[in-house]
Amino acid sequence: MEIKSRIKDERGSISILVLAFFLITILLLIIITDVAEVAIAKRSLTQATESAAQRGVRNLNKEAYYQGEFDATTMAANLFGVGPDDPGVPIDCNAARSDVEQGLEDWVSGDRSLTRVELSDLKIDELYCDGFSIQVRVSARVTLPLAVPLLGAQSMEIHSTVGTVNTRDQGFYLFGIRIL
Repeated sequence: MEIKSRIKDERGSISILVLAFFLITILLLIIITDVAEVAIAKRSLTQATESAAQRGVRNLNKEAYYQGEFDATTMAANLFGVGPDDPGVPIDCNAARSDVEQGLEDWVSGDRSLTRVELSDLKIDELYCDGFSIQVRVSARVTLPLAVPLLGAQSMEIHSTVGTVNTRDQGFYLFGIRIL
């Protein structure tokens, strides 16, 4: 009878409930902190990848650019809207690859105040250049600030993919001055 009376005794049951809610709250705070850290690191990695891609796309392939140079008849046809379509600004892919790699290397080895200290093992997974656009896929490892040993995740891998293309301003230019 003593066991049944102790089971039915409700004294102290609220403390178990409060302790359970406290532990759930702490676990949720840890998870939210880790998710926020990954999101910030992902944004930082994307910005660095965008910067490197912009650095690569600036390399003009002069031979291809001046190969289809406009003459007076092409300019007149473009004025009336019947000229050839502009394929875009051609990129020197070899120089672009080198600039993208150098841009990311500069970001990694640069001032620590500009990078995320929790990012490591940055590598270029894919660098695609078709002569008019560049696509870069980069991965890195993020160290979680509040790693829970029970969950087994001390770090995770993130990826960022960025594409960019050079375009000309639309309009009619005469000796470098925009008329239309």
